[in-house]
Amino acid sequence: MGGGASPGCFGGHFLGNQHDPFQTGGDPNKTDFSVNTFNFPQNMTLDQLEDRQGLAKRLDKIRHHVETPKVYDALDIFQRDAYRMVASSNAQKAFQISDEDAKTRDRYGRDRWGQSVLMARRLVEAGSRLVTVAFGGWDHHGNLKRDFLGFNFPRLDAAVSALIDDLEDRNILDKVLVVVMGEFGRTPKINKGGPVKGSKPGRDHWPDAMSILLAGGGVQGGRVIGATSRHAAYVVDRPVSPTDMHTTIYHALGLDPEIRFPDRTGRPRPAVEHGEVVHELF
Repeated sequence: MGGGASPGCFGGHFLGNQHDPFQTGGDPNKTDFSVNTFNFPQNMTLDQLEDRQGLAKRLDKIRHHVETPKVYDALDIFQRDAYRMVASSNAQKAFQISDEDAKTRDRYGRDRWGQSVLMARRLVEAGSRLVTVAFGGWDHHGNLKRDFLGFNFPRLDAAVSALIDDLEDRNILDKVLVVVMGEFGRTPKINKGGPVKGSKPGRDHWPDAMSILLAGGGVQGGRVIGATSRHAAYVVDRPVSPTDMHTTIYHALGLDPEIRFPDRTGRPRPAVEHGEVVHELF
């Protein structure tokens, strides 16, 4: 869910294109929101789609004898998953956000961010194992006060708090790990203004410290792990590395962080290298 490149940093990368995420597109806050994947061409029925699927399988048998197998392995997975999704009434229903109670939609926030997070909850309930909502627009080198206090923070607070409360009300919070994070922090000091002429002060990139929020998935609430210096410049207590964070997520999901995946050359690649579980969270 959400913006960004297609799929950009959210892609499958060395795992292969077949592991790229399905992107919904559009704005779930709009009344005419729909996922184009489920919109059949004019006058086409599901029976006709099944006929085409059968023909495609027969043509594939010929194609596999003359083309590079690895390329078509990825295409086969694309086609299989696409067909299952289009033909699944369960998947179609999950994207019908208009079925949600109006009060629930209001809790999440009547904007693209809030409704995308609500959609994420619907997808999890429908059986999705991983859903990502991309909240773009945090790179504020200028106009920090205006954009954060008046726009970003209120929307993020509403969406995340509504999600956690909603998951708890539905008795599934312990089964769902919620992770809220970016890729780095921001400078402790406010600058004199962004690169755009006339912009007011903001904050620049800062790799030495950042904050991450985790909820559900066995994580015990109300705990603060680690600390930074007075001005939030450097970690002074209980540093946690990115690989520690990845290992902790794997631990919460019951996955072996040392599992290895073959890259595109067939070489085994570890899912996480040199990470430790942040046991204080559990």
